[in-house]
Amino acid sequence: MRVVAVSRVLDEVDVIEAFIRHAAAFVDHHIILDNGSRDGTVEIIRKLAEEGLPLTVYQSPSICFSERDMNNWLYNEAVDRHDADWVACLDSDEFYDERQLPGGLRNYLQELENAGGNVVAVRVPWAHYNYTTRDDAGENLVPRRITHRTEIASDGKIIASWRLAKEKGFVLEGQHDVHLPEGSRGTVVVERRLWIAHFSERNAAQYVTKFVRGWAKILTAGQACQDRGFSAHYRGPFELLRDHPETLLRSDEFLERKNEDRSAIHDPMDYRGGPLRYTPPNDPEMQSVRALVGFLSEVCTRYGELTDALPVARAYSERIERRINRLI
Repeated sequence: MRVVAVSRVLDEVDVIEAFIRHAAAFVDHHIILDNGSRDGTVEIIRKLAEEGLPLTVYQSPSICFSERDMNNWLYNEAVDRHDADWVACLDSDEFYDERQLPGGLRNYLQELENAGGNVVAVRVPWAHYNYTTRDDAGENLVPRRITHRTEIASDGKIIASWRLAKEKGFVLEGQHDVHLPEGSRGTVVVERRLWIAHFSERNAAQYVTKFVRGWAKILTAGQACQDRGFSAHYRGPFELLRDHPETLLRSDEFLERKNEDRSAIHDPMDYRGGPLRYTPPNDPEMQSVRALVGFLSEVCTRYGELTDALPVARAYSERIERRINRLI
């Protein structure tokens, strides 16, 4: 049985090394698609590949929302080119934690293979780990710095079988589920004894970067993408930062205590990736500036390429530039 992880990454310099090292304890190979990182993420991935970790790395700068196409391209790469029996869909802030699963993940997937059923995907729930004032600021390894989680979530990510392609199904946006055609006999099972430790909010600066870039991608994808509700959870904080930045950037509640909650559970995950060798010292604010200015540069460059390539786009842009509206 062969397990291949697939991941899209973008400006994750603080966590990418720990993520890849940890995932290597569970999978035979890891396919990574970088979407235009500017913060040193790619340099770290290259060093890990040179060290001998089983990685295949691609790059496709992405300034707009196109998750379904990219996710299914990755799934097909894993199945068609790397002979995957199971495709582990993971973002770079997601770490498997198999402490509650007797025999571990690989044994569990092998048992599903041996059972001879038609399971096309396993849905694995999240355990959300977020920054708190109790974190050890001097600890550079994210899963050891952030050790408080909420209750196990009802949603999460999938591990997709090769049988998904046989059933002519596909991976949905966010890799949270799969689509099966009408009449398919494929099934999806939920395994709540396996968790994904999800480090989506590692510090305030990183969280700002995440929602600014996340909603900006939706805006660049057009109104239809907004209407379908993709990444809608980014819209509120994005517009708050745009219209009233002081409510976030001058708020001790947001900067330090956003995730303070007496119900938070102290439960350090079982990190299995070993020590870090290439991750730079934690400097959230400067990493955030580098990531956001890099993304802005990519957006502006793409806009310029579009107006150069399409006269109609340039004409439309110039028409907008000439609009004058009386305000008072």
